[in-house]
Order: sequence, then structure tokens, then C-alpha cells
Amino acid sequence: MSESAQNQAFACALTRQKLIAHLIEERELLIGDAMRILGARDRAEDVVQEAALRCLDSRAIGPELGSARGLLRRMVRNLALDQLRRSARDSGGETEEPASPAPGPEQRCADREQLAVLMAGLQTLPLSHRRMFLDHRLGECRQVDIAAREGLSPARIHAIIAKSHARLLLAMGDHADNLVHVTTAFSNLT
Repeated sequence: MSESAQNQAFACALTRQKLIAHLIEERELLIGDAMRILGARDRAEDVVQEAALRCLDSRAIGPELGSARGLLRRMVRNLALDQLRRSARDSGGETEEPASPAPGPEQRCADREQLAVLMAGLQTLPLSHRRMFLDHRLGECRQVDIAAREGLSPARIHAIIAKSHARLLLAMGDHADNLVHVTTAFSNLT
């Protein structure tokens, strides 16, 4: 194998490693995406595990990676739809396939209401904590990168993000179980 081919293989392996790390970090979000399609957590977890295996085995993953989050969410969505079709075919029945990946008007309205509650909760956080929380949760910034930027330890950044998350859960009250869904909806609206 030539040196350029070895470099290419090494770069692809690093990309796969980054994808797996991102998959582990965003596991609950990806499970939530699959659950919306499949309706069952155990089936959604199977889909996320299948996505991890595909990340490790796929030769289609090259050295350059645009958005790890976008690629993984698309992969999980497609695998969930495939599983839904397979289970319908295996059971011999018809299944209701989502007509569109976009939420309906009722869901958009509910998302906006929850988003308003979340935004109000975010306003109660100190500005620096809010920025760190949003950079990590929506900006896909790693905690170690935020720590370097802010001149704090990664453990301190983790504590700030966890405390901010807890405060937002309290602020959201009845909507607290939807915090991951709401932040996802927010990232989809922006």
C-alpha cells in the first residue's frame, strides 16, 4: 500500500472515530429521533446501535466530514424508517409511514410554546453560563474547547452545563421531559 493510500485510510479511520464519539455524546437525541418514528425505546436503541456499526464498517465514510450531527441524524432516521418498513412487511400488515419528516401544525405550535418556556428559562441563567450551555448543546462545541476558551477546567465547565441543565428542567416544569426534544426543535427552527 502506498503512503498516500495509508494516509487516506488513517484519515478515514479518524473520521469514523469522530463519528462514534459524536454518536455516544448525542445518543439520547438520536434515540429520541428513532423513537418518534418507531414508537418504542428498545427498537430505537437497536437502530442507534446499528448506526454505530455502520459508522465502523462503512467504506462510504471518507476523510472529510461535514456535519457529524446531521449525518448521524439522517442515518438514524433512515435506519428507523427501514426497520418500520421491514416490521410491516414481516407482519404482513400495512403501516402508517410518516407522510413528511416535518412536524404537523399542532406539533409546531406545541414546540413553539415549549420553546418560549425554554427561552424564558435561559434568560434566568447568567450570560456566561447561558453561552456555555448553548455552545455545547446547540453549537456542538466540546466541553474541553469551551474550557480552553473560558480559561476554566473541563470539570468546571461540565458542572456549569449540568447546573444550567438542571435549572432549565426546573423552569420548564411540566415540559421538562421534553427538554431534548425542545432543543432539537430549536435547532431545527434556526
